[in-house]
Amino acid sequence: MGKKLPLWIKIVYGVPQAGIFLTDQIVIAWGFYFFTTGALDGRALVPPAIVGGIFFFGRVVDAVADPVIARFSDNFDSPWGRRIPFMAVSGVLKIIIFIALFHPLLNEESIWNGVYLAVLLFFYFIFFTAYVCPYLALIPALAPTNSERVDLSTFKAAFGMLGAGGALIGSGIMIEIYGFQGMAWIMGLLALVLLYVPMFIREKDFSQSEPATFGLVEAVKNTLQNRPFIFYLVGCVSFWFGGNIVMLSLPFYVTVLLGEGEATTSLFFGAAGVLAVIAFPFINLYSKKWGLKAMMMFSMLILTIILPAAFFMGQPLWGIDPLIIALVAVSIAGIPIAILFIVPDALVASISDFDEKNTGQRREAMYFGIQGLVMKIAFGLSSALMGSLFQLYGQTPEQPLGVQLTGPVAAVFVLIGLIIFSRYPEKDVIACQKAEAEIEEESLEA
Repeated sequence: MGKKLPLWIKIVYGVPQAGIFLTDQIVIAWGFYFFTTGALDGRALVPPAIVGGIFFFGRVVDAVADPVIARFSDNFDSPWGRRIPFMAVSGVLKIIIFIALFHPLLNEESIWNGVYLAVLLFFYFIFFTAYVCPYLALIPALAPTNSERVDLSTFKAAFGMLGAGGALIGSGIMIEIYGFQGMAWIMGLLALVLLYVPMFIREKDFSQSEPATFGLVEAVKNTLQNRPFIFYLVGCVSFWFGGNIVMLSLPFYVTVLLGEGEATTSLFFGAAGVLAVIAFPFINLYSKKWGLKAMMMFSMLILTIILPAAFFMGQPLWGIDPLIIALVAVSIAGIPIAILFIVPDALVASISDFDEKNTGQRREAMYFGIQGLVMKIAFGLSSALMGSLFQLYGQTPEQPLGVQLTGPVAAVFVLIGLIIFSRYPEKDVIACQKAEAEIEEESLEA
Protein backbone atom coordinates (compact mmCIF):
# COMPACT_ATOMS: atom_id res chain seq x y z
CA MET A 1 0.00 0.00 0.00
CA GLY A 2 1.20 3.53 -0.72
CA LYS A 3 0.36 6.97 0.56
CA LYS A 4 -3.04 8.65 0.66
CA LEU A 5 -4.31 9.92 -2.69
CA PRO A 6 -4.54 13.70 -3.09
CA LEU A 7 -7.54 15.19 -4.92
CA TRP A 8 -5.50 16.15 -8.00
CA ILE A 9 -4.51 12.52 -8.53
CA LYS A 10 -8.17 11.46 -8.42
CA ILE A 11 -9.08 14.08 -11.03
CA VAL A 12 -6.09 13.30 -13.24
CA TYR A 13 -6.94 9.61 -13.09
CA GLY A 14 -10.47 10.27 -14.35
CA VAL A 15 -9.49 12.46 -17.32
CA PRO A 16 -8.42 9.74 -19.83
CA GLN A 17 -11.84 8.09 -19.64
CA ALA A 18 -13.06 11.05 -21.71
CA GLY A 19 -10.46 10.23 -24.35
CA ILE A 20 -11.35 6.53 -24.28
CA PHE A 21 -15.06 7.22 -24.78
CA LEU A 22 -14.41 9.96 -27.34
CA THR A 23 -12.72 7.62 -29.82
CA ASP A 24 -14.58 4.41 -29.00
CA GLN A 25 -18.04 5.97 -29.37
CA ILE A 26 -17.03 7.49 -32.72
CA VAL A 27 -15.80 4.14 -34.01
CA ILE A 28 -19.08 2.52 -32.90
CA ALA A 29 -21.33 5.34 -34.14
CA TRP A 30 -19.60 6.23 -37.42
CA GLY A 31 -17.22 3.42 -38.42
CA PHE A 32 -19.87 1.17 -39.98
CA TYR A 33 -21.62 4.14 -41.57
CA PHE A 34 -18.40 5.52 -43.07
CA PHE A 35 -17.41 2.31 -44.84
CA THR A 36 -20.92 1.47 -46.06
CA THR A 37 -22.48 4.82 -47.00
CA GLY A 38 -20.66 7.83 -45.63
CA ALA A 39 -17.41 8.07 -47.55
CA LEU A 40 -18.64 8.13 -51.16
CA ASP A 41 -21.94 10.02 -51.05
CA GLY A 42 -24.02 6.96 -50.32
CA ARG A 43 -21.84 4.40 -52.11
CA ALA A 44 -20.05 1.69 -50.14
CA LEU A 45 -16.31 1.32 -49.78
CA VAL A 46 -16.94 -2.23 -48.53
CA PRO A 47 -20.19 -4.25 -48.83
CA PRO A 48 -22.27 -3.90 -45.62
CA ALA A 49 -22.33 -7.63 -44.86
CA ILE A 50 -18.52 -7.75 -44.96
CA VAL A 51 -18.24 -4.63 -42.79
CA GLY A 52 -20.56 -6.23 -40.23
CA GLY A 53 -18.42 -9.37 -40.17
CA ILE A 54 -15.24 -7.33 -39.77
CA PHE A 55 -16.66 -5.39 -36.82
CA PHE A 56 -17.72 -8.65 -35.20
CA PHE A 57 -14.20 -9.98 -35.75
CA GLY A 58 -12.83 -6.84 -34.08
CA ARG A 59 -14.97 -7.36 -31.01
CA VAL A 60 -13.83 -10.98 -30.75
CA VAL A 61 -10.23 -9.77 -30.81
CA ASP A 62 -11.13 -7.18 -28.17
CA ALA A 63 -12.62 -9.83 -25.88
CA VAL A 64 -9.79 -12.38 -26.25
CA ALA A 65 -7.14 -9.69 -25.76
CA ASP A 66 -8.42 -8.76 -22.29
CA PRO A 67 -6.94 -11.65 -20.23
CA VAL A 68 -3.80 -11.78 -22.41
CA ILE A 69 -2.98 -8.09 -21.91
CA ALA A 70 -3.95 -8.42 -18.24
CA ARG A 71 -1.44 -11.20 -17.67
CA PHE A 72 1.40 -9.20 -19.29
CA SER A 73 0.54 -6.11 -17.22
CA ASP A 74 0.31 -8.05 -13.93
CA ASN A 75 3.68 -9.72 -14.56
CA PHE A 76 5.42 -6.56 -15.79
CA ASP A 77 7.83 -4.42 -13.80
CA SER A 78 9.63 -1.18 -14.53
CA PRO A 79 10.79 2.00 -12.74
CA TRP A 80 7.50 3.59 -13.91
CA GLY A 81 5.30 0.83 -12.49
CA ARG A 82 3.24 -2.02 -13.99
CA ARG A 83 0.40 -0.04 -15.61
CA ILE A 84 1.60 3.38 -16.82
CA PRO A 85 4.12 2.00 -19.38
CA PHE A 86 1.37 0.01 -21.15
CA MET A 87 -0.80 3.11 -21.30
CA ALA A 88 2.07 5.27 -22.55
CA VAL A 89 2.84 2.99 -25.49
CA SER A 90 -0.69 1.92 -26.48
CA GLY A 91 -2.28 5.38 -26.23
CA VAL A 92 -0.50 6.94 -29.20
CA LEU A 93 -0.78 3.76 -31.30
CA LYS A 94 -4.54 3.62 -30.64
CA ILE A 95 -4.98 7.21 -31.86
CA ILE A 96 -2.88 6.61 -34.99
CA ILE A 97 -5.13 3.67 -35.88
CA PHE A 98 -8.26 5.70 -35.07
CA ILE A 99 -7.29 8.46 -37.50
CA ALA A 100 -6.22 5.94 -40.16
CA LEU A 101 -9.66 4.27 -40.03
CA PHE A 102 -11.18 7.30 -41.73
CA HIS A 103 -8.51 7.39 -44.47
CA PRO A 104 -9.33 4.36 -46.70
CA LEU A 105 -6.87 2.93 -49.16
CA LEU A 106 -9.09 3.54 -52.20
CA ASN A 107 -12.01 5.91 -52.83
CA GLU A 108 -14.05 3.15 -54.43
CA GLU A 109 -15.60 -0.16 -53.44
CA SER A 110 -12.74 -2.61 -53.15
CA ILE A 111 -11.80 -5.79 -51.35
CA TRP A 112 -8.59 -4.03 -50.35
CA ASN A 113 -10.58 -1.54 -48.32
CA GLY A 114 -12.08 -4.52 -46.51
CA VAL A 115 -8.63 -5.97 -45.80
CA TYR A 116 -7.48 -2.52 -44.66
CA LEU A 117 -10.46 -2.17 -42.30
CA ALA A 118 -9.93 -5.66 -40.84
CA VAL A 119 -6.23 -5.05 -40.15
CA LEU A 120 -6.86 -1.64 -38.60
CA LEU A 121 -9.70 -2.86 -36.37
CA PHE A 122 -7.56 -5.80 -35.24
CA PHE A 123 -4.85 -3.43 -34.01
CA TYR A 124 -7.30 -0.78 -32.80
CA PHE A 125 -8.93 -3.19 -30.36
CA ILE A 126 -5.55 -4.63 -29.31
CA PHE A 127 -4.28 -1.15 -28.40
CA PHE A 128 -7.65 -0.20 -26.91
CA THR A 129 -7.41 -3.15 -24.52
CA ALA A 130 -3.71 -2.52 -23.87
CA TYR A 131 -4.66 0.92 -22.58
CA VAL A 132 -7.97 0.26 -20.82
CA CYS A 133 -7.11 -2.91 -18.91
CA PRO A 134 -4.01 -1.47 -17.16
CA TYR A 135 -5.91 1.81 -16.70
CA LEU A 136 -8.66 0.04 -14.75
CA ALA A 137 -6.05 -1.92 -12.78
CA LEU A 138 -4.67 1.39 -11.51
CA ILE A 139 -7.76 1.79 -9.28
CA PRO A 140 -6.70 -0.83 -6.69
CA ALA A 141 -3.03 -0.09 -7.35
CA LEU A 142 -3.37 3.60 -6.46
CA ALA A 143 -6.14 3.53 -3.85
CA PRO A 144 -5.85 1.35 -0.72
CA THR A 145 -9.39 1.97 0.57
CA ASN A 146 -12.90 1.49 -0.83
CA SER A 147 -13.62 5.16 -0.20
CA GLU A 148 -10.75 6.32 -2.42
CA ARG A 149 -11.59 3.70 -5.03
CA VAL A 150 -15.17 5.00 -5.22
CA ASP A 151 -13.72 8.51 -5.71
CA LEU A 152 -11.51 7.33 -8.58
CA SER A 153 -14.45 5.51 -10.20
CA THR A 154 -16.68 8.57 -9.80
CA PHE A 155 -14.24 10.91 -11.53
CA LYS A 156 -13.71 8.29 -14.23
CA ALA A 157 -17.47 8.02 -14.78
CA ALA A 158 -17.95 11.79 -14.90
CA PHE A 159 -15.21 12.29 -17.50
CA GLY A 160 -16.52 9.27 -19.41
CA MET A 161 -19.92 10.93 -19.70
CA LEU A 162 -18.26 14.08 -21.04
CA GLY A 163 -16.31 12.06 -23.60
CA ALA A 164 -19.37 10.13 -24.73
CA GLY A 165 -21.39 13.34 -25.03
CA GLY A 166 -18.62 15.01 -26.99
CA ALA A 167 -18.42 12.04 -29.34
CA LEU A 168 -22.15 11.65 -29.96
CA ILE A 169 -22.86 15.37 -30.31
CA GLY A 170 -19.61 16.92 -31.52
CA SER A 171 -18.62 14.33 -34.10
CA GLY A 172 -21.70 14.88 -36.24
CA ILE A 173 -21.19 18.64 -36.24
CA MET A 174 -17.52 18.27 -37.17
CA ILE A 175 -18.32 15.86 -39.99
CA GLU A 176 -20.68 18.46 -41.43
CA ILE A 177 -17.98 21.16 -41.28
CA TYR A 178 -14.69 19.32 -41.83
CA GLY A 179 -15.69 15.94 -43.25
CA PHE A 180 -14.82 12.55 -41.78
CA GLN A 181 -11.06 13.03 -42.11
CA GLY A 182 -11.11 16.43 -40.42
CA MET A 183 -13.29 15.10 -37.63
CA ALA A 184 -10.94 12.15 -37.08
CA TRP A 185 -7.89 14.40 -36.79
CA ILE A 186 -9.54 16.86 -34.39
CA MET A 187 -11.14 14.23 -32.16
CA GLY A 188 -8.08 11.99 -32.33
CA LEU A 189 -5.64 14.70 -31.24
CA LEU A 190 -8.00 15.84 -28.48
CA ALA A 191 -8.29 12.25 -27.24
CA LEU A 192 -4.49 11.86 -27.40
CA VAL A 193 -4.03 14.76 -24.99
CA LEU A 194 -6.65 13.33 -22.62
CA LEU A 195 -5.11 9.85 -22.69
CA TYR A 196 -1.69 11.14 -21.65
CA VAL A 197 -2.77 13.23 -18.66
CA PRO A 198 -2.18 10.26 -16.24
CA MET A 199 1.49 10.15 -17.22
CA PHE A 200 1.97 12.79 -14.51
CA ILE A 201 1.10 10.14 -11.91
CA ARG A 202 4.11 8.47 -10.32
CA GLU A 203 2.63 4.99 -9.94
CA LYS A 204 5.41 3.69 -7.69
CA ASP A 205 4.72 6.45 -5.14
CA PHE A 206 1.38 4.79 -4.40
CA SER A 207 1.93 1.12 -5.16
CA GLN A 208 5.00 -0.99 -4.42
CA SER A 209 3.47 -4.32 -5.48
CA GLU A 210 5.76 -6.98 -6.87
CA PRO A 211 4.97 -8.30 -10.36
CA ALA A 212 2.94 -11.51 -10.50
CA THR A 213 4.53 -14.72 -11.72
CA PHE A 214 1.60 -16.81 -12.97
CA GLY A 215 1.40 -17.92 -16.58
CA LEU A 216 -1.76 -17.10 -18.54
CA VAL A 217 -3.59 -20.39 -17.94
CA GLU A 218 -2.68 -20.48 -14.25
CA ALA A 219 -3.68 -16.84 -13.82
CA VAL A 220 -7.09 -17.39 -15.43
CA LYS A 221 -7.66 -20.57 -13.42
CA ASN A 222 -6.84 -18.89 -10.10
CA THR A 223 -9.05 -15.93 -10.95
CA LEU A 224 -12.04 -18.14 -11.66
CA GLN A 225 -11.50 -19.96 -8.35
CA ASN A 226 -12.06 -16.75 -6.41
CA ARG A 227 -15.50 -17.26 -4.83
CA PRO A 228 -16.43 -13.57 -4.32
CA PHE A 229 -15.42 -12.83 -7.92
CA ILE A 230 -17.68 -15.56 -9.32
CA PHE A 231 -20.76 -14.26 -7.48
CA TYR A 232 -19.90 -10.72 -8.54
CA LEU A 233 -19.14 -11.64 -12.16
CA VAL A 234 -22.20 -13.82 -12.83
CA GLY A 235 -24.52 -11.37 -11.11
CA CYS A 236 -23.07 -8.33 -12.83
CA VAL A 237 -22.95 -9.98 -16.26
CA SER A 238 -26.62 -10.93 -15.96
CA PHE A 239 -27.33 -7.31 -15.00
CA TRP A 240 -25.46 -5.98 -18.02
CA PHE A 241 -27.07 -8.61 -20.27
CA GLY A 242 -30.52 -7.22 -19.52
CA GLY A 243 -29.36 -3.61 -19.58
CA ASN A 244 -27.77 -4.00 -23.01
CA ILE A 245 -31.02 -5.33 -24.48
CA VAL A 246 -32.83 -2.21 -23.31
CA MET A 247 -30.12 0.21 -24.48
CA LEU A 248 -30.15 -1.33 -27.96
CA SER A 249 -33.95 -1.28 -28.01
CA LEU A 250 -34.33 2.37 -27.00
CA PRO A 251 -34.58 3.72 -30.60
CA PHE A 252 -37.34 1.16 -31.24
CA TYR A 253 -39.22 2.25 -28.11
CA VAL A 254 -39.22 5.80 -29.48
CA THR A 255 -40.10 5.07 -33.10
CA VAL A 256 -42.22 1.89 -32.87
CA LEU A 257 -43.99 2.14 -29.50
CA LEU A 258 -44.22 5.92 -29.12
CA GLY A 259 -44.53 6.77 -32.81
CA GLU A 260 -41.94 9.55 -32.57
CA GLY A 261 -39.15 10.43 -35.00
CA GLU A 262 -35.54 9.26 -34.71
CA ALA A 263 -34.42 12.65 -33.40
CA THR A 264 -36.49 12.10 -30.23
CA THR A 265 -34.17 9.24 -29.33
CA SER A 266 -31.49 11.81 -28.48
CA LEU A 267 -33.90 13.37 -26.01
CA PHE A 268 -34.19 10.03 -24.19
CA PHE A 269 -30.43 9.43 -24.15
CA GLY A 270 -29.97 12.98 -22.92
CA ALA A 271 -32.56 12.60 -20.14
CA ALA A 272 -30.91 9.44 -18.81
CA GLY A 273 -27.44 10.95 -19.14
CA VAL A 274 -28.31 14.20 -17.32
CA LEU A 275 -29.88 12.40 -14.38
CA ALA A 276 -26.90 10.02 -14.26
CA VAL A 277 -24.47 12.95 -13.98
CA ILE A 278 -26.63 14.59 -11.29
CA ALA A 279 -26.66 11.30 -9.39
CA PHE A 280 -22.85 10.82 -9.40
CA PRO A 281 -22.08 12.74 -6.17
CA PHE A 282 -24.96 11.04 -4.32
CA ILE A 283 -23.81 7.61 -5.50
CA ASN A 284 -20.30 8.46 -4.34
CA LEU A 285 -21.62 9.43 -0.90
CA TYR A 286 -24.00 6.53 -0.36
CA SER A 287 -21.60 3.91 -1.75
CA LYS A 288 -19.31 4.81 1.13
CA LYS A 289 -22.19 4.95 3.62
CA TRP A 290 -24.21 1.86 2.62
CA GLY A 291 -21.47 -0.24 1.02
CA LEU A 292 -20.78 -1.33 -2.56
CA LYS A 293 -22.97 -4.44 -2.44
CA ALA A 294 -26.01 -2.50 -1.25
CA MET A 295 -25.62 0.07 -4.05
CA MET A 296 -25.39 -2.61 -6.72
CA MET A 297 -28.46 -4.41 -5.40
CA PHE A 298 -30.33 -1.10 -5.22
CA SER A 299 -29.58 -0.42 -8.90
CA MET A 300 -30.67 -3.92 -9.92
CA LEU A 301 -33.90 -3.56 -7.95
CA ILE A 302 -34.75 -0.25 -9.67
CA LEU A 303 -34.31 -1.75 -13.14
CA THR A 304 -36.22 -4.92 -12.23
CA ILE A 305 -39.19 -2.73 -11.30
CA ILE A 306 -38.97 -0.28 -14.22
CA LEU A 307 -38.12 -2.50 -17.20
CA PRO A 308 -41.38 -4.51 -17.44
CA ALA A 309 -43.19 -1.19 -18.01
CA ALA A 310 -41.66 -1.13 -21.51
CA PHE A 311 -44.36 -3.63 -22.51
CA PHE A 312 -46.99 -0.91 -22.00
CA MET A 313 -44.98 1.96 -23.47
CA GLY A 314 -47.06 4.14 -25.77
CA GLN A 315 -50.27 3.57 -23.86
CA PRO A 316 -51.77 6.55 -21.95
CA LEU A 317 -51.94 6.39 -18.16
CA TRP A 318 -54.39 8.57 -16.21
CA GLY A 319 -54.60 10.84 -19.23
CA ILE A 320 -50.87 11.62 -19.18
CA ASP A 321 -49.04 11.84 -22.52
CA PRO A 322 -47.21 8.50 -23.10
CA LEU A 323 -44.10 10.44 -24.17
CA ILE A 324 -43.92 12.15 -20.77
CA ILE A 325 -44.36 8.83 -18.95
CA ALA A 326 -41.60 7.23 -21.03
CA LEU A 327 -39.24 10.17 -20.44
CA VAL A 328 -39.76 9.94 -16.68
CA ALA A 329 -39.13 6.18 -16.69
CA VAL A 330 -35.97 6.50 -18.79
CA SER A 331 -34.72 9.35 -16.61
CA ILE A 332 -35.15 7.23 -13.48
CA ALA A 333 -33.22 4.46 -15.26
CA GLY A 334 -30.32 6.92 -15.41
CA ILE A 335 -29.72 6.28 -11.69
CA PRO A 336 -28.83 2.56 -12.01
CA ILE A 337 -26.85 3.43 -15.15
CA ALA A 338 -24.80 5.87 -13.08
CA ILE A 339 -24.26 3.22 -10.41
CA LEU A 340 -22.99 0.84 -13.09
CA PHE A 341 -20.44 3.45 -14.13
CA ILE A 342 -19.02 3.70 -10.60
CA VAL A 343 -19.55 0.73 -8.30
CA PRO A 344 -18.38 -2.34 -10.31
CA ASP A 345 -14.82 -1.04 -10.74
CA ALA A 346 -14.52 -0.44 -7.00
CA LEU A 347 -15.91 -3.93 -6.33
CA VAL A 348 -13.35 -5.59 -8.61
CA ALA A 349 -10.62 -3.63 -6.84
CA SER A 350 -11.80 -5.03 -3.49
CA ILE A 351 -11.94 -8.55 -4.89
CA SER A 352 -8.34 -8.26 -6.06
CA ASP A 353 -7.38 -7.58 -2.42
CA PHE A 354 -9.09 -10.84 -1.44
CA ASP A 355 -7.12 -12.62 -4.16
CA GLU A 356 -3.83 -11.35 -2.78
CA LYS A 357 -4.63 -13.03 0.54
CA ASN A 358 -5.06 -16.40 -1.22
CA THR A 359 -2.29 -16.23 -3.84
CA GLY A 360 0.20 -13.77 -2.35
CA GLN A 361 0.24 -11.85 -5.63
CA ARG A 362 -1.32 -8.59 -6.83
CA ARG A 363 -3.19 -9.42 -10.07
CA GLU A 364 -5.63 -6.51 -10.46
CA ALA A 365 -5.47 -6.44 -14.26
CA MET A 366 -6.46 -10.09 -14.63
CA TYR A 367 -9.72 -9.50 -12.77
CA PHE A 368 -10.60 -6.61 -15.06
CA GLY A 369 -9.44 -8.68 -18.03
CA ILE A 370 -11.67 -11.67 -17.25
CA GLN A 371 -14.55 -9.30 -16.58
CA GLY A 372 -13.98 -7.64 -19.96
CA LEU A 373 -13.89 -10.98 -21.77
CA VAL A 374 -17.13 -12.25 -20.21
CA MET A 375 -18.92 -8.89 -20.54
CA LYS A 376 -18.17 -8.62 -24.25
CA ILE A 377 -19.46 -12.15 -24.87
CA ALA A 378 -22.61 -11.23 -22.93
CA PHE A 379 -23.09 -8.10 -25.03
CA GLY A 380 -22.93 -10.17 -28.20
CA LEU A 381 -25.38 -12.78 -26.89
CA SER A 382 -27.82 -10.15 -25.62
CA SER A 383 -27.78 -8.46 -29.02
CA ALA A 384 -28.53 -11.79 -30.66
CA LEU A 385 -31.42 -12.42 -28.24
CA MET A 386 -32.90 -9.00 -28.99
CA GLY A 387 -32.65 -9.71 -32.72
CA SER A 388 -34.41 -13.04 -32.22
CA LEU A 389 -37.29 -11.37 -30.37
CA PHE A 390 -37.67 -8.91 -33.22
CA GLN A 391 -37.49 -11.67 -35.82
CA LEU A 392 -40.05 -13.89 -34.10
CA TYR A 393 -42.55 -11.33 -32.81
CA GLY A 394 -42.04 -8.20 -34.91
CA GLN A 395 -40.41 -4.78 -34.64
CA THR A 396 -42.84 -2.53 -36.52
CA PRO A 397 -45.78 -0.35 -35.43
CA GLU A 398 -48.06 -2.97 -36.99
CA GLN A 399 -46.31 -5.85 -35.18
CA PRO A 400 -44.63 -4.37 -32.07
CA LEU A 401 -44.67 -7.41 -29.76
CA GLY A 402 -40.95 -8.14 -30.21
CA VAL A 403 -40.09 -4.61 -29.05
CA GLN A 404 -42.58 -4.78 -26.17
CA LEU A 405 -41.09 -8.05 -24.91
CA THR A 406 -37.56 -6.66 -24.60
CA GLY A 407 -38.40 -4.87 -21.33
CA PRO A 408 -39.85 -7.87 -19.46
CA VAL A 409 -37.15 -10.21 -20.85
CA ALA A 410 -34.41 -7.79 -19.78
CA ALA A 411 -36.01 -7.51 -16.33
CA VAL A 412 -35.80 -11.30 -15.92
CA PHE A 413 -32.04 -11.23 -16.52
CA VAL A 414 -31.57 -8.28 -14.15
CA LEU A 415 -33.58 -10.12 -11.49
CA ILE A 416 -31.43 -13.22 -11.94
CA GLY A 417 -28.38 -11.00 -11.52
CA LEU A 418 -29.86 -9.54 -8.33
CA ILE A 419 -30.50 -12.99 -6.86
CA ILE A 420 -27.01 -14.26 -7.67
CA PHE A 421 -25.23 -11.09 -6.58
CA SER A 422 -27.10 -11.17 -3.26
CA ARG A 423 -24.78 -14.06 -2.33
CA TYR A 424 -21.66 -11.92 -2.85
CA PRO A 425 -19.70 -12.35 0.43
CA GLU A 426 -18.94 -8.69 1.06
CA LYS A 427 -18.17 -9.28 4.76
CA ASP A 428 -15.39 -11.74 3.87
CA VAL A 429 -13.86 -9.28 1.42
CA ILE A 430 -14.01 -6.38 3.90
CA ALA A 431 -12.53 -8.55 6.65
CA CYS A 432 -9.64 -9.38 4.34
CA GLN A 433 -9.06 -5.70 3.60
CA LYS A 434 -9.06 -4.84 7.32
CA ALA A 435 -6.59 -7.62 8.06
CA GLU A 436 -4.25 -6.39 5.32
CA ALA A 437 -4.50 -2.83 6.65
CA GLU A 438 -3.64 -3.97 10.17
CA ILE A 439 -0.62 -5.92 8.92
CA GLU A 440 0.61 -2.89 7.00
CA GLU A 441 0.12 -0.61 9.99
CA GLU A 442 2.09 -2.98 12.21
CA SER A 443 4.93 -3.15 9.67
CA LEU A 444 5.07 0.64 9.47
CA GLU A 445 5.19 0.94 13.26
CA ALA A 446 7.98 -1.64 13.42
